[in-house]
Amino acid sequence: MTDAIFLDYGDADLAQDPYPTFERIRALGPVVRDARSGDWLVTGFEDCARVHANHATFTSEVPEGTGPGVFGGPVFELMDGPRHDEIRGIWAHDFQRAQLERHRPMIETVVDRALDAFVPRVLDGETVDAVTGLTREIPTDVISNLLGIDEDRQGEFSLWSDHMGAVATAMFDQSEAGQSALAAGVEATRNLNGCIASEVERRRKCPGEDLISTMVQSPVAETMAENEIVANNTQLVFAGNETTAKWMAHTLVTLARHPDQRAALVADRSLIPRALEEVLRYETVAQLGRRTVRTPDATVAGVPIPEGDAVACLLGAADRDPDRWDDPNVFDARRPPKQHFGFGFGLHLCIGIHLARLETQVWLDHLLDRLPEWDVADDIGYGTNVVLRGPSAVPVSVG
Repeated sequence: MTDAIFLDYGDADLAQDPYPTFERIRALGPVVRDARSGDWLVTGFEDCARVHANHATFTSEVPEGTGPGVFGGPVFELMDGPRHDEIRGIWAHDFQRAQLERHRPMIETVVDRALDAFVPRVLDGETVDAVTGLTREIPTDVISNLLGIDEDRQGEFSLWSDHMGAVATAMFDQSEAGQSALAAGVEATRNLNGCIASEVERRRKCPGEDLISTMVQSPVAETMAENEIVANNTQLVFAGNETTAKWMAHTLVTLARHPDQRAALVADRSLIPRALEEVLRYETVAQLGRRTVRTPDATVAGVPIPEGDAVACLLGAADRDPDRWDDPNVFDARRPPKQHFGFGFGLHLCIGIHLARLETQVWLDHLLDRLPEWDVADDIGYGTNVVLRGPSAVPVSVG
């Protein structure tokens, strides 16, 4: 244990390439005290897994009295007890793999519509930003369909969702542009909450087969405050949009930089699921899993951690732990599957894991049909926030 390092989660250099810094931390020991924040930094996969699995000792819950939170009310993602299971359980059936297959035609329609607008421009010789022109659109449209948002409202719904996605980055950006983006994100969340609230009221009068109706009609909803119902739906929008969009953007960059492996996927589509999982391991989106110690006897890797202190699991480092993976800093589309932190872990394993996989697999399969080769710019930027890390823009062209 040492106090020799600190992390600035809003540092652009760290966001650009966090892995050398993570390796320096790993070399100092399994648990390293951050000299500025006091957080205890953890880099090993097994140690991070133990922290995330032990909710009695390491909690993700927000202390009472800290306000309604970023989504405007309590959300199950920030709960560890039985209440988490009750609220998450409302949608558990809808997000099962078999249930999601019935939405495959809708997802294929959304993907093809986005590719129809994107691919011809690239093939005509234009350099097109895939973040604004492709990857952000698809997951937003999919989740809005699952929530039953009318098509004439999906444009503003998508815009609000995009501004919300910028909040995670803007929170660490003190520049004028960053603070402007943060203000826009807060306003977008307010507007999206208003939209969801009106949809909730509409479903009470005329329920359908969408996710909002599922919650409204659930017996659990009778025990939920109105802002709790709205906030959990808003959280679903954010989670369904931000991480999947960044996963797609990482995939475009990674496959462009490994053209031989991309060619293998073109030839053999059965490799797509494994390749996508490898992208998520190799370029983890959610890089930080922060927990607060709530017992007096906590230890991580044999190091005592005082009650009230924070343990910061560096999930990108854990996903490149050499004790778990051979050549972890190498991208290998054929790497044998093994659980990573790309979808969280344990109690907080992402409820949308099967939806995200279905979306990305359909998207990549259809993309390879229409654009089997592409180039990306050499100077891809990753913004100023490593916590939810993804390319700010992915200029795509063909040689």
